[in-house]
Amino acid sequence: MADGDHQFAEAYRRHTAGRLPEAEAIYRAILARDLRHAGALHGLGLMALQTGRPDVAVRLIGEAVAVAPTVAEYHADHGLALAQVGQPADAIAAQRRAADLAPHEVRHHFNLGRSLQTAAQWTEAAACYRRALAIVSDAAPFHVNLGLVLLRLEDLDGAVLHLREAVRIAPGHAMAQAGLGSALLEQGDIAGAIAHFEKAVALEPGFAEAQGNLIFALNFLEGADCARQQAQRKAWAATVAHLAGPARAPSQPRDKIRMGYVSKYFRHQAATYAFAPVILHHDRKRFEVTCYSDTTAEDDVTAVLKGAATHWRATAGLNDGDLAAMVRADGIDILVDCVGHMQGNRLGVFARKPASIQVTAWGEPTGTGLGAMDYLLADPVLVPGDKRALFAETIADLPCFLGYWSPQELPPPGPLPALTKGHITFASFNRATKITPTTIGLWAAVLAAVPSSRLLLKFHAHGGPADHERITEAFIGRGIDATRLTLMGDTGRADHFAAYRHADICLDPTPHGGGMTTLDALWMGVPVVTLQGTTPSSRLASAVLSPLGLEGWIATDAAGYVAKAAALAVDLPELAQQRECLRARLQAAAVGDPERYAAGVEAVFEKMYRRWIAGMKS
Repeated sequence: MADGDHQFAEAYRRHTAGRLPEAEAIYRAILARDLRHAGALHGLGLMALQTGRPDVAVRLIGEAVAVAPTVAEYHADHGLALAQVGQPADAIAAQRRAADLAPHEVRHHFNLGRSLQTAAQWTEAAACYRRALAIVSDAAPFHVNLGLVLLRLEDLDGAVLHLREAVRIAPGHAMAQAGLGSALLEQGDIAGAIAHFEKAVALEPGFAEAQGNLIFALNFLEGADCARQQAQRKAWAATVAHLAGPARAPSQPRDKIRMGYVSKYFRHQAATYAFAPVILHHDRKRFEVTCYSDTTAEDDVTAVLKGAATHWRATAGLNDGDLAAMVRADGIDILVDCVGHMQGNRLGVFARKPASIQVTAWGEPTGTGLGAMDYLLADPVLVPGDKRALFAETIADLPCFLGYWSPQELPPPGPLPALTKGHITFASFNRATKITPTTIGLWAAVLAAVPSSRLLLKFHAHGGPADHERITEAFIGRGIDATRLTLMGDTGRADHFAAYRHADICLDPTPHGGGMTTLDALWMGVPVVTLQGTTPSSRLASAVLSPLGLEGWIATDAAGYVAKAAALAVDLPELAQQRECLRARLQAAAVGDPERYAAGVEAVFEKMYRRWIAGMKS
């Protein structure tokens, strides 16, 4: 071995042994003699990457690539560095070159898959992970990542298959457990999903995403009462309580209250239609509005909200600490969480208490568990008085916790379908996850009570062939012929509302009902029958129907639910009349009038602010 080769081998040995200063000295000595020594350039670049200097790594490893363009390893590590400096397209190109040069090297396919996954190029990412598995079939991370990508591609069966394999290979892999929980949740196996989320949290107590998924899944679990839901939220909150920063002391009131709204969903999304009226109709003489937007897939709704905000902050690239610092610097008086424990939440920001007053509302209106969250916007139906002591937040009542707004004009309801079809069509337009065994049992009983009726199911989000098969088989098992079922997938907004013209009566699922889905149905002239439970997630429809004076459609037990649905089905003149007047009824109430709804929310915010200024506990 030549002296130069021997010297490089020694540097590499010390590098891999973690003796970085010694290795660096040798690499630099080599480069002092030969500025184009690719191995030394690559070694120094890797060190820079390992010590948190990715910009230096990009330059040095890039020089190694230029010297030795056929070495796959150099391209691969150049890709890792490029990804860290925020050049995803260049990172993908480099890792693709590495995989082309060394197609039998498994890490190149895996790293390329990860970069494609980060860039939301799901189909290509799946292909890379499959190539990696063809080389090494028993690597749990490969199965985990492929399973998570297939979940995004709505291949639920494939996702479950690979995530189960990951759990079998590595039962202590927290991400595998959490990923399998997410796939099972989308398949409607709520209890199975919760079991795996619990395993993930037990394996990794600080695994915030798994904790949030567990909290969210409890909204769908039959038999999970309000006490259990809130206890799980508080258990999560205890893990982030140490993040809380100093609270601002009360000061002289401002001419304008500084509002901040935090969301990943400033775009077409159900919860956005609930809070958009407030942002759009804030009184600019009394409120200054800043939106902290993690929204990456912006659309026409984003543009409308941007135009209404005083300030718009693009925050997707900020970590929670940096975003909290931004909120503090902006001097926000009232910071509003619009996501709850749904995916993409920024509750880690709220845990740091960057604003004087903090409120959660609209997104997942079941509370956060955070002691740093001062208020939950709700109403007396959503959170009854006897349940309020369970919540970490003080409940601030609105006439209705939801508002209703549409970014486009919606079609008129049209005539009652039963008048021309000769049979009643029951319907649900909720997400497939809500279609639990209890719900299917209820709906099968309704169909049995109205023998000539049909059931139309149209799903939000996931709702592909696997869901269709699961739900159809469950109805057949309860004696309902498949010919009485029509199952539709997700569509664009226009086609979604056009489908209501085929529905006579909507059936709310249990134990997680529909809030915005209920408002959509009423807007299209379709009555909604609901089974009111004890948790906020089971009282969403009740909280919409009650302020409209439609309590007659709220049942408190299964027998009452079936009876109310059957009674509506036999009174076609009443159904036809409701179809003509429900929209006007909604428009006449605060919930259906965006400006009145915004004024009602503003009154609550002003009361919070006055309390804070007065030095009272928020």
